[in-house]
Amino acid sequence: MNSQKRDPLKNIEKPLVAGIMMIIVFVIALIAGGSIFYLGEDIVGGADEWMPDEHSPIGVCGVFMLIFGTSLLIGAVCAIKRVYWGVALAGSLLGIFTIGPYYLGSILSTVAFLLLVMSKDVFNTRGRSDSFGPPTAKNRWH
Repeated sequence: MNSQKRDPLKNIEKPLVAGIMMIIVFVIALIAGGSIFYLGEDIVGGADEWMPDEHSPIGVCGVFMLIFGTSLLIGAVCAIKRVYWGVALAGSLLGIFTIGPYYLGSILSTVAFLLLVMSKDVFNTRGRSDSFGPPTAKNRWH
């Protein structure tokens, strides 16, 4: 009998699961960042009294959440396609800062980050012209 344990998430499936998690966090960041940017001063309550300017620092936080969310989407596409491991990893790392309700964005991004770290060898960079760095014998067009 075959007594080997089967990994419930094979290495090939890990980037796909990480990419789906990153897309979920992107939607959370889009909703949370947009609402923070739009509502800005109303979230703090009474900000009109101490903020004479129309631009609030809370609104800037919403812009940063939207920027981090965009990096999440780019990283999710790279994770699902299994190319550019570093970009996918950076997207999940920046996703940790898109806190979201009940820290859901941070938790899902951390799990996606760990899945991407465990599946580095699955990403296709051998023999391709789009891998980073100077041309070597592995990534030439020949």
